[in-house]
Amino acid sequence: MNTPPRKIYFVSDIHLGNRYMPDAAEAEKKLVRWLDGIKNDAAAVYFLGDVFDYWYEYKYVVPRGYVRFLGKLAELSDLGIEIHLLTGNHDIWMFDYLPAETGAVIHRKPFTVELSGKKFFLAHGDEVGYRPPLYRIIQRIFRNRICQLLYATIHPRWTFGFARCWSLSSRRNGLAAKEHQSGRAKHLEAFAESYLQTHPDIDFFLFGHLHVLLDKKLPPSETRLLITGDWMQHFSYVEWDGDKLELKKFL
Repeated sequence: MNTPPRKIYFVSDIHLGNRYMPDAAEAEKKLVRWLDGIKNDAAAVYFLGDVFDYWYEYKYVVPRGYVRFLGKLAELSDLGIEIHLLTGNHDIWMFDYLPAETGAVIHRKPFTVELSGKKFFLAHGDEVGYRPPLYRIIQRIFRNRICQLLYATIHPRWTFGFARCWSLSSRRNGLAAKEHQSGRAKHLEAFAESYLQTHPDIDFFLFGHLHVLLDKKLPPSETRLLITGDWMQHFSYVEWDGDKLELKKFL
């Protein structure tokens, strides 16, 4: 009797701890139920950025909360399931806590990986395509190690309050501007089409960041581009069984 191939899952933009949703705690419980439901057939889970609405890891202190989620990650890792975390624009500041406690592998840049014979280009989505000049500057500051060390000297009471207020304002504007997000999706399409010119062996491009659902072929090739939605409005994920790649919702 042949054992069916184990599946690979992708999910993004969970934004744990956000203050935009009316019941963010219930969204975390729903995520844990989803992870519990896939643990028997999963080979790996890839989180494509913004798992947390804000995460800053001090040397001896980490943000409070997320106990159910972190416990489930540790359980999956103990079962031999690979956990991959791509940093997003809301949780750039992951250092060694999550790898040490949950066995997760952290990726700080877009990368290509072969899964069941197909090549996947994976990214959060804010690192590629068109980015306004001001956004590029902010990215450089946030990713600069000296700036991170200086930021760490400020008491968390102030940094967390500031970051969560900024995130709340950004999320209200971002989720409301659907036309703007569609326009940014076209920038990701343009990037993928350009990237294919020099890397024609890519089978799938997967992005998060935009909080929209998209599954589109990039003619004239058979390559597909998927934007994975989020865990705030869509409760969506992507499943790869070695044969089919499907964009799904968890109900």
